[in-house]
Amino acid sequence: MTALSGPHSATPAPQPATPPREQPRPTGDAHGPLRQGVAPRRVPKRSRLPAWLVLLRPRQWVKNVFVLLVPLAVEPAALLHHLDRALLTVAAFMAASAAVYVLNDWLDRERDRLHPVKRHRPLASGRIGPLGALLLGTGCLAVPAAGAALLPPEVTAAVVGYLVLNLAYCLALKHYSLVDVSLVAVGFVLRAVAGCAAVAAPLNPALIICVYCTCLLLSLGKRRHELEAASLRGDAAEQRPALAGYSVALLDQLVAVLLAATLISYVLFTLSAPHPHAATLAVVTTPFAVFASCRYVQLLAMLRSGGEPGRDVLTDTPLVINAVLWLAALAVGRLL
Repeated sequence: MTALSGPHSATPAPQPATPPREQPRPTGDAHGPLRQGVAPRRVPKRSRLPAWLVLLRPRQWVKNVFVLLVPLAVEPAALLHHLDRALLTVAAFMAASAAVYVLNDWLDRERDRLHPVKRHRPLASGRIGPLGALLLGTGCLAVPAAGAALLPPEVTAAVVGYLVLNLAYCLALKHYSLVDVSLVAVGFVLRAVAGCAAVAAPLNPALIICVYCTCLLLSLGKRRHELEAASLRGDAAEQRPALAGYSVALLDQLVAVLLAATLISYVLFTLSAPHPHAATLAVVTTPFAVFASCRYVQLLAMLRSGGEPGRDVLTDTPLVINAVLWLAALAVGRLL
């Protein structure tokens, strides 16, 4: 039989199924707008350490290892012979840098209260009062003042120069792009110079340039990380005014320039070493320097890292393994 046709007997044609609209993956900061393709940034938990100790930022004290690393690379025997003065110099810079951190947080406490991460700092959160913070910072200055009587005048001059430099940085200069990162790098150079002066080791110009370029590279990477995080929230200029003078494209170009300058200065340092096999040492160890530089750029561009260079470098497994092999190659080269 043939089916009757008519308005009541016709079967409507099936409609094609509409695929569900794909929703973008929610990524980004919990305290600001989201952006696709950017890994979420974790907000750290409140530290269980005492407020006064958190204010001194003990995790940042590892930066003062430059006091020991530079004389170790130039003249290890001098470092071992004057190890007591070297360690006292490290303590002086630890106390001086802690005083600088206190001053910086004291000046930025109102701005930090608006930041999703920095609002947990002791001053911004109210765990420690402004007066108590100032007393703590002043007490930190007693350590380098006491060490001045036991250290060479060049070391004391370097510590005082570090404090003056960072006072200008905290009060005004940190708000100017390029000036801010340059001053941070100069602070590491002062540590290196003080370390050599403490143990009477000669200054190697190529190594000092390498220290400056390396620290400037790390500072630019930190600014890149901060700029991306602040762009998600739309408050870059409010959180750090110097970020207004940067862009991701500019920072990528500057990182490339500093990467080349760091590697060139490192090769010049190894070639200028007073060692009969300096050329062999340069050939053997340069691949480790190249890998370390490239891995750090990979952390910046691909893994959204770089916010805390010291922590990121020390906790990245490939970089740690590379550093161990690098030091082993340097030690073997020294024994040849």
